[in-house]
Amino acid sequence: MITIGRIAEKYGMLPSQVVLNATTYDYMIMDVLQTLEAYQMQQSTGNLDPSIYDLSEDQMQDMLEKAREQHH
Repeated sequence: MITIGRIAEKYGMLPSQVVLNATTYDYMIMDVLQTLEAYQMQQSTGNLDPSIYDLSEDQMQDMLEKAREQHH
């Protein structure tokens, strides 16, 4: 619901227009944008939790493998 509202607000549309016309790709892009904005806000205020973003290559590889297993 928040994503639909944000897309509607950003593009001057009614939420019902977004629901009828937006694709899952549109929703994904908006989610990535919101995540980036939150990260940048945390970074600028010094409230960044490094444990969330400071992952080793092995940790990221494990996460990728688990995600692939869930989709097969």
